[in-house]
Amino acid sequence: MAKRIGIIGCGAIGSSIAKAIDKGVVQGIELLVLFDQIIEKARVLSTQLKKSTKVVKTFEDLMSNDLDLVIEAASQKAVKDYAIKILDGGIDLMIMSAGALLDEDLWKEINRACERRGKKISIPSGAIAGIDGLRTAKLDIIHEVILTTKKNPKALAGAPFFDKASVKPEDIHKKRLLFEGTAQEAVKLFPANINVAATISLAGIGGSKTRVRVIADPKLNTNIHELEVKGSFGSMKVIMKNLSHPENPKTSYIAVLSAIETLRSALSSESRVGT
Repeated sequence: MAKRIGIIGCGAIGSSIAKAIDKGVVQGIELLVLFDQIIEKARVLSTQLKKSTKVVKTFEDLMSNDLDLVIEAASQKAVKDYAIKILDGGIDLMIMSAGALLDEDLWKEINRACERRGKKISIPSGAIAGIDGLRTAKLDIIHEVILTTKKNPKALAGAPFFDKASVKPEDIHKKRLLFEGTAQEAVKLFPANINVAATISLAGIGGSKTRVRVIADPKLNTNIHELEVKGSFGSMKVIMKNLSHPENPKTSYIAVLSAIETLRSALSSESRVGT
């Protein structure tokens, strides 16, 4: 029997996942319902799909459907508002906005909900490689985890960081270090740009110990993530040079591919993925 799927968030990532499901890239699932707070986005997406998909106006309408899995592709706020309700509703959840999970209280609540209802969450590795190596290194001692993210200033536009910064994205004409601090701080200041920092933190030594550097470079036409890990095993360095999603420069295209592969794995193995 096909697994019934709902998607929250019909922007670039949610739309790409929906279209992949519609094309049959992932077998054995049925995209049943779309929800976005801007309902027109969901309506437009539904017209681009070959198979009929319901568009709902509210989260409550989404939950009234008989779903096996909900994919969150909206925002960190959506995770905070809906994750517990989805899990308590007896529905598995895939989380794209992983930055929300560095809220320690929320993370504990989500894990309690998973245990309470026997449900699971899936977290795609996103725009970074090396997650398996990081998890393996954590079996002994990790001394240091550093993520350096480099993006064109245009890809960082709209981040809360700039609300109080002395510089705006359009004024950056040469490479510039914008931020250096913890992953917990980074996901709040760059919520649409650096969810990968949360994924690394959850796989490794946590958001308060994982260090993040954000560099704006107007010469870049790719999103670059450099992961450096040092520990009792030795050291590891992974560099990803990702092309931006064609519809959203804030997102690396491989993050969408990661979501599709995680969906495929989650449905085929029925095991907890990504954490």
